[in-house]
Formats: sequence, C-alpha cells, structure tokens
Amino acid sequence: MHWADVEAEKILASSSGKITVSTGITPSGPIHVGNMREIITGYLIYRALKDKGADVRLIYSGDTMDPLRKVYPFLSKEYEKYVGKPLSDIPCPCGKHTSYAEHFLEPFLESLKALGIEPEVLLSHEQYRRGTFAEAVKIALDNRDKIREILQDISGRELPDNWWPYNALCSQCGSLKTEVISYEYPYVHYSCECGHEGRADIRKGEGKLAWRVEWPAKWYSYGVKCEPFGKDHAAAGGSYDTGKKIAEEIYGIGAPHPVPYEWIELKGKGAMSSSTGVAIPASEILEVVPPEVMVFYIARYLPTRHLEFDPGLGLLNLVDEYDRFERIYYGVEKAELEDKEEDWRRAYELSQTRGIREKMPVQVPYRHLVNVVQIAHDFEGVLQVLRRTGEIGDLSPEDEKYLRDRVKRVRKWLERFAPDAVKFSITPEITGEYSHEERRFAEILAERLETCEWTGESIHNTIRESAEKAGIPVKKAFKSLYRAFIGKEKGPRLGYFLSTMERDFVIHRIKEIVGSQN
Repeated sequence: MHWADVEAEKILASSSGKITVSTGITPSGPIHVGNMREIITGYLIYRALKDKGADVRLIYSGDTMDPLRKVYPFLSKEYEKYVGKPLSDIPCPCGKHTSYAEHFLEPFLESLKALGIEPEVLLSHEQYRRGTFAEAVKIALDNRDKIREILQDISGRELPDNWWPYNALCSQCGSLKTEVISYEYPYVHYSCECGHEGRADIRKGEGKLAWRVEWPAKWYSYGVKCEPFGKDHAAAGGSYDTGKKIAEEIYGIGAPHPVPYEWIELKGKGAMSSSTGVAIPASEILEVVPPEVMVFYIARYLPTRHLEFDPGLGLLNLVDEYDRFERIYYGVEKAELEDKEEDWRRAYELSQTRGIREKMPVQVPYRHLVNVVQIAHDFEGVLQVLRRTGEIGDLSPEDEKYLRDRVKRVRKWLERFAPDAVKFSITPEITGEYSHEERRFAEILAERLETCEWTGESIHNTIRESAEKAGIPVKKAFKSLYRAFIGKEKGPRLGYFLSTMERDFVIHRIKEIVGSQN
C-alpha cells in the first residue's frame, strides 16, 4: 500500500468529522524545492483521504507574522532596520509587492497552481487581526506558568520567571522585540527595545504567540488533524513534542497525526536553505520540471527517505524515470519490480493532480528533446523533426499542448541548468582541417547515406561500416563528424542526431569534408 494511503488510514482510525491537513512555511526568503516536500506531502495525504471518502480540506498556513530574524545574504544592508518586525510589515525587496512576505509568497503560490495544488491559504498576520487566534492567545496567557513548565520539562531549556508566551507588537517602532510587563485581559502591557512602553490588544492582532505555543494554538484554532513537518521538529524534546503536550493539557485537544519528512538536498551543496543561499526557488524549478514529474518525485518515496535533487543531468534521469512508470501504468511496458508495482502505480495516480487521462500522453524522451530543440528554431520545427524521425504522428490538441509545454521547459533547462557538454548549435559551415583518411571516410559515408534507411540505428551502423571501409578508427570518424556539424569533438548520440536533420543537408555537409583541403 502506498505510504499516503497508510497515513490516511491512520488518520481515519483516530479522527471523525471534517479533517484538516495543514502545511506551512515561513516566507522569510525564496521558497525552494526543499520546501515543496511539505506541501506536496500534505497534498498526497489529502488526496488519499479524499479518495477514501473523507470530508477533508488542505490548508497552507503562511507564517507572515513571524519577525525577520536577520539580514540574509540575499538582502541589502538597509534591511537591518527591519530585523524584529513582522514579515507582513516589511517593504518588498523588489518594490512590486505589498510586503516582504508577499514578495516570496506570490511566486510560491503560483507554483502550487502550476502543480495543480490549490490549498486554502491562511496568512497568520491576517488571522491574528481577524481575531481567529484570540481565544487561543487568551488560553495561553491564562496558562502561562503551566506552559512554561511544559516547555522546560520537555525541551530541557530553562526559562526565566518573567517569561510570557506572547510578543507584543510595539506601536512605536513596529517591532516584536518586546517584553511583557503584565497582562489583564484583553491587554498585554509591554516594554520595547526602542524604549517605548504601551499596551497591545490580543483580540486585534497587536502581537503574536511564541513559536512553540503558536503551533498548537493553530492546531486548536484551525482544527488540524494531520500535519507534515521537517525532521528537526520531530527530534526528541523538539517543537512537536512540546506542541503535543500543550495541545493536550492546555487546549484540551489531541495533537495532529505527525508526518515528519527528510530534507531534500541540492546535489553537491547539502540541505537547501534560503538563509544560507543553498536553494533554488520552487518557481524556477517548475519552469523546467513538468508539474506531474515534481509531484511524482515526492510521491514515490517515503517522507522519511533522504532525497538529493540534481537540476543538471539528473533532471533528465528524473523525467525519464517518470516516463517509464507512465508506460508501465498504461501497460505499454512491463514492470521489472512486480512486488512494488502497486505502489508505483498509486504514486503515478497521485501525481496526476488534474486527473488521469484515458490514453497515455504522447511521449518523446526529455533528453532527446534536448537535442531536437537545439536543431529546430521553434515548436513547428520541433514537430517537423519528430515527424521526420517517426517519433510522432498526428497529435490531438491535448497532446500537442502537452508536447509544447515540455519543449518550453526543455529550452528553459538549457538556458538555466544544462551543463555545457550537452549544449550545441549547428555550425554554418565546417571548420578546421581534415586528414586524408577523414576525407576518404566522408566520401564513402556520403555515398552510403544516399540509400541508407533514415533512422538513428541505421545511420549509426552506416557510420561504423564506412569507417571500417576507409580504414579509420571509429572513434576518430565520429569526432570528425561532430566537428563538421557542431564544432565539437563530442555531442549527442550521432546516428539519432543526424536522423533528426534532412538527408540532403547531412549529405551536403559531409561532402564539404570531402572537398576540404589541409
């Protein structure tokens, strides 16, 4: 059984009524591929619950009321004056959004739409101001001594006697760097680092709960029954352990079903983190990875499985793997791992966020499209090449749209992530010098290509046979052809590469080698 279905059954066994699956990320910087694991994990469990007939909703809780903790590497020094202020109250870095929080949230939420995942978005600064958390805040303040004991007992961290689970928002400087002096409902009296003293109304969002208290307060306020979260929160004495105790003893509710997940690391650079600059924004990755492939990438592994994301050549392998399981799903290819086929099939189903098609979508290998788009100038040219090589016939409007989307992503990948080794362009004319034996090989090859079947395999065999006939090493023969067509000594699989071009053009270019002089 797929892991999402296993989690769904556990939730259903312990819950009744409406089920809320919650996810959440603080928009303190670019929301990256690693962050995507949380929202996709939550979505997969949501889907599994829905498939089992549950009354379920998926929410994204944006921690927009969190303060800016430091000036991150991607920020200018002028942001030093905003440290300690809520992300929702800080100016946008690019000047195009209403706030710092929106600057990072907007592309992320657009990425979710591209994935076909549209949760209910609940931003904490709005929820505080609407009074959504007012009751939870009051309960926390009324029980601050008990909460303090829970935090100390479970986390092992000593808290001062004057500790409060609430940070007021300074009405003078707008900072959350305040200390509570006293509390008398509904007001918190505070002093700020700026020297100002005042009072904050807990009903109007004039402050926020401390993180370890805010988390269970959200469970209470939103009715959360399941939440995925990073492995750091799952550590012994961590925020889930303290949150669970606070939920049970202070708010009188059971803690949500936990689904801890491992980090996604960026190949060669370690765990992704916006604060260290080791990250690729999710919005940028989804310009090159088909949405269904991104969801499948998360769906096929247990959340506790460590993943490494390679935006370079590894991305081609990722798409190839997805395509293979798609063929298995539609019965075009037999599964090699029979005992795992049920899980793979379910992972494929869950990755189809917009529904499963009756027929398998048109398939052209991603790595082959990498070559084709560098030969053809536009999408019509791509179609001509693929039809010439027999890889596609007439396309339905749906398949044409699907292929056009993949071509667009491949071009973007070439611009952004492709290593130089796979990039090429057809040279306007041959360059360099060619030896007598290379010219002799080219003469034989040009003649044989006149009648050769115009397929990758047939051209490849013809090249080898011509090299043997000319008495030239096959490796040297291949190098001479690469130089003639792309000005390099290496390139895409030669037979298939040449088959994508017009026969007359290929023969004419090879004859240019014959006519070249040392």
